[in-house]
Amino acid sequence: MENLLRILPSSPPSTLMRYGLTTVIVLVFFLIRLGLPLGGGYPFLIFFPAVFLSSILFDRGSGFLATFLTTVLAVYFFIEPRYTLVPPVEQVPPLVLYVLISCGIAVLSEALRRALERAQRAEREKDLLFQELAHRTKNNLQIIASVLALQARSVEDPEVKRIFDAAVTRVRVIANAHSQLQPSGDRSMVDMRSYLGDLCRDLGDSLRDVRPVAVRVEADPIELSTETAVPIGLIVNELVTNAFKYAFPDSQDGVVIVTFRRSEPGTIMLVVEDNGVGCPLEVKEGLGSRLVRLLVQQVGGTIAREAGNPGCRVVASISV
Repeated sequence: MENLLRILPSSPPSTLMRYGLTTVIVLVFFLIRLGLPLGGGYPFLIFFPAVFLSSILFDRGSGFLATFLTTVLAVYFFIEPRYTLVPPVEQVPPLVLYVLISCGIAVLSEALRRALERAQRAEREKDLLFQELAHRTKNNLQIIASVLALQARSVEDPEVKRIFDAAVTRVRVIANAHSQLQPSGDRSMVDMRSYLGDLCRDLGDSLRDVRPVAVRVEADPIELSTETAVPIGLIVNELVTNAFKYAFPDSQDGVVIVTFRRSEPGTIMLVVEDNGVGCPLEVKEGLGSRLVRLLVQQVGGTIAREAGNPGCRVVASISV
């Protein structure tokens, strides 16, 4: 639809230009007809495209003009006896039928163009409304995160403060997903490369303090729906946070690498690995670990932890 409207005039030309271009279109098809070795008693059939083009490019008046011109040319040049404007009696019914069909094409073609233009305007309005909704949702989530952060400052208990900080981070992960939303057909899609890049950059800035720990993202250009993108963002948030908390003690330097690639049709591999002290032999499942496990199940995936060389490596296989 958009490709068709792109080649159509954005504003209606003058009457003289419309009718002049219509005449040119008719002459082009007339020359094509002259060069075709077509026999039979219906030489005007090839003129239907001229009527259609004139109508959809301009208006029904241009289509009616094309109908008139093609009828005259067909009668004068292609119907026996030639070079007369009075067709034989046996040619009158098909000629009348041609005129009626051409007039119908002119009316329907103009209606089709107007319908396409209305549909395109509606699509633009829908996209604007969608972007406004995503923007407002992001702002509301940011307000919630700010309120939680403000509340955390008034708490003296370090454990409660840590819980508040984790909640703030999770809310911001969801807010960042809404900032990446793009309409695609009937679904809201998130550019995962941009989303994970922004997410990990913010996590690195907030978690590293003065430690020389870098976060690197290697992601394919994949778009996912919000139903899948938000859980993945929360999974990355928990895994990267855990890497900062446990992989680099005593201000040790290092790097955390987040890899997000399509391994095969319908499957995406998410890998979060570090070059820190390595995976502990026994891992006590806390709130973050339970959240990761539930989120992986939500997106229909599996997760495994394995020792790196050096460091720790967490691999999640996600079905999309």
